[in-house]
Amino acid sequence: MESIRIPYNSDSYGKPLYARVSWSKDSQPSPRPIVVVYHGGGLLVGSSEIIPKVQIDYLCDHGFVVVIPNYRLAPQVTASEAFADGEEAYDWSTTTLLKIMADDYDVELDPSRVVSYGHSSGGTLAMHIGSCRPLKAVTAFYPSLFSADNTTSAHKPTSAVPFGMMPDFNPTDEDWNTIKPADHQVSEAPMARPGTIPPPRNKWQMSILKNGQWLSTVQPDGRYELIDPMTRLSAQWPPVMIVQGEIDNVPGSSRELAQRAEKEIKAAGVKEVRLEVVHGESHMFDLPPTVGTTDLGPKWEAVVKGLEWLRSHV
Repeated sequence: MESIRIPYNSDSYGKPLYARVSWSKDSQPSPRPIVVVYHGGGLLVGSSEIIPKVQIDYLCDHGFVVVIPNYRLAPQVTASEAFADGEEAYDWSTTTLLKIMADDYDVELDPSRVVSYGHSSGGTLAMHIGSCRPLKAVTAFYPSLFSADNTTSAHKPTSAVPFGMMPDFNPTDEDWNTIKPADHQVSEAPMARPGTIPPPRNKWQMSILKNGQWLSTVQPDGRYELIDPMTRLSAQWPPVMIVQGEIDNVPGSSRELAQRAEKEIKAAGVKEVRLEVVHGESHMFDLPPTVGTTDLGPKWEAVVKGLEWLRSHV
């Protein structure tokens, strides 16, 4: 597999925003379809590097060119600005990237065959792209749903692991300098790793989720409809698949919310809608490095179903 980092846009300081582009070097049918993948992290942490390599390899081996953009993270930008970066990444992937790949790598892309998927808030972002761009299909792994409904868990404090286990965190001035650096807008921030001391940004993320301040932090103007694709449902949406852990209790993500979304998407007239509930699993069930490598059981089987959904629509 070939993999490169290419700037697709810049932040407000003129610093590059990168996308990771991956493809198989083996002979593949041409032109190749594109899949745009959005990482999770609550719009506060994360980067292209947290997408499991086994998922990227699977798609590349089945003929896709995989584009994973980084996008600017709160609090230096709002969630709606991060979503705008996601739109820009899609537009770049279907225009500028075509010439780069053809001229520099002899790989032809088909901009008429584009799908998208993402994890958690990235799944929500993939659904958003489906609401405003011509995608062939979307797979959303445990997306954050119904942000515009202030009765959902996304607006409430939580005792869910790991958030409820973390002490409250009030950043110092030094901490804020790392969370909000003066010379660039953060678009790549690692997830907290078990067994290590989390960086200030991760401690802050955990604290605001624990205390029910997530959405008011990432979208401080309260216009949650801008980051809630369920407010823009129409029969013109592409086919949608939601892959949801049965016992997920992360704010904004649950089996009940996924079931509600499935019902409402169908009611809007979208012809192909599927919900895959993964028994006994919670949030981020597919991210451990064993899933798809040594663990080929129900978790990996659910991932394959989500990726095959995309493949079947191009």
